[in-house]
Parts: sequence; structure tokens; C-alpha cells
Amino acid sequence: MANVLVLLSDLQSGGSSSTVEVRLLRFWEARNVCRGGELMGVDMLLLDSQVMF
Repeated sequence: MANVLVLLSDLQSGGSSSTVEVRLLRFWEARNVCRGGELMGVDMLLLDSQVMF
């Protein structure tokens, strides 16, 4: 079965087995320094082939 690529704008919430091809532009981690650097969250800025500058 061939994987069909999906654009980010076409994604829907809920369970899915879609394959998305993106470029990771930025990656941030939020850590709690009061708790030994415990990871609190991750933010990513993703771009797909439909991006326009």
C-alpha cells in the first residue's frame, strides 16, 4: 500500500495513519530548572511544501 502525503492544512484531529513530510524549522524545549531539568513541553515550527514566504 503506497503512502499518500498530506499537507499540514489538510490534517484533522483524531486518530490517523497519514504520512506528513515536513521540514523542522525550529525546535524548543521547556524545562523546569527547579525540578532537575524536568521536561515540561516541546514546541516545533514545521513547514510543508505549501509554505509561501
